[in-house]
Amino acid sequence: MTPGPDKAGFPRRLYDVAVIGSDPGGAATAAILSRRGLRVLLAADGPLTPKESEGWVLPGAVPAVPSLRQLAGAAPVLDDLGLAQELSRQSAGPPGGLQILGESLRLSVPADAARRREELRRELPDDWSAVETALDGLEALARIWDAFVRDPPPLPARGFFERRKLRKILPNPPELPEGFVGEALHALAPFCASLVDDTAPEASAREAATLLRAPLRLQGGAGQVWELLRGKAEAGGTHVLGGRCARLRVERRGASFELEGAEVRANVIALATSPARIAELCEGGGRVERNLIDESNLPVARKIALAHFVIRAEAIPQGLEEAALLYSREGPALLACHPARRARGEARGEKLLTFSRAIDTADNDGAALIAAARKALDPVLPFFERHIVHETADLHPQQGQRLLRPHEGIHSEPIGVRPVSDAHERVVFASREVYPGFGLEGSLLAARACAGHALELSGRKQVAAT
Repeated sequence: MTPGPDKAGFPRRLYDVAVIGSDPGGAATAAILSRRGLRVLLAADGPLTPKESEGWVLPGAVPAVPSLRQLAGAAPVLDDLGLAQELSRQSAGPPGGLQILGESLRLSVPADAARRREELRRELPDDWSAVETALDGLEALARIWDAFVRDPPPLPARGFFERRKLRKILPNPPELPEGFVGEALHALAPFCASLVDDTAPEASAREAATLLRAPLRLQGGAGQVWELLRGKAEAGGTHVLGGRCARLRVERRGASFELEGAEVRANVIALATSPARIAELCEGGGRVERNLIDESNLPVARKIALAHFVIRAEAIPQGLEEAALLYSREGPALLACHPARRARGEARGEKLLTFSRAIDTADNDGAALIAAARKALDPVLPFFERHIVHETADLHPQQGQRLLRPHEGIHSEPIGVRPVSDAHERVVFASREVYPGFGLEGSLLAARACAGHALELSGRKQVAAT
């Protein structure tokens, strides 16, 4: 007998796995498991539709990400789910490097070697040869961690033997290029990894190097990756719902939570959300829930905030590319320029310029961010303020990047949340906090680990992507 619908409108039943949150790692976990025949719920823990402001559709994250197909940790998941070609198709514009902008600099870094050399000679006549050599070495720099990400161990290591094993397989810290390219990698690292500084050399040597060399210019950034993975999950039979979750309670053989006033029960819970949100979900619980809060409570020092400007097309100089690293006195920013979209009706050729910058996690002054963005953009987009149709700040993007506070000292232990919870084996973590130095690639690494553990508990065949 099939259970009747509950008051949220979907059948009351036991799921094999329930994923909570909108981190792409959660959607990837759901997609992998539904393809293996498990009953999966993907609870986005928020709205399923993109954010809007006065009818304009806004991206939920930085609209430029490292090319996932070129990263060995992400490629197996993309291939397993058939997403590699779809990502390439949805990437805006031809493949190429980022543009680098400053008060007296407008350097394009195309993939074609001859065009790149011409650009370097024009913009950096005194240093072009050294910069060209450093750019040519980016691919080798990004491959340093390939062997590690093909079968990554849980981080951080526990006990003497795990630490000894980790020391054996971690690559030696790379020698990052100095000068112009080294500065660019350091500036880009916060936009593509959740942990940056000397404790996460992979952030600069791998994720930032890949972003500089071959960015994937998606209008929705990580949000668009989540949408693609969500579509694959739904096609495989995953039940996808929006709405806020509450009252997560873990039991001996499973867990339950509330979704829009209805109870959901699952054998395994995958948490694909922030430490702060996990604390809210577990509030008022018992010992296991308190341990989950403590376990996931990694300190978040900064966040990536977005300022959006809908502007008339004539404000965009012909030489401005779709993705650019912008230097200013207040710090680096990442720019993306795409056709503006309306939720209803057609746009009239306007452009959406998104300005991304790392700010303190306690900073909630949207007006100040917009003012800082205007000031930073003025040298490279003169008079663009005259053409602004609409402007808004997003201090808490749906797929926002959280920057963890690193341990002190360059020889400290790696930071992260182990994919399988120490508090209970039926709780797994599928967010970027699992492998924070690897950004979106880390989300997919977490998905592989979570899916493998859930399949093991269910008795099904192990996930092929691992």
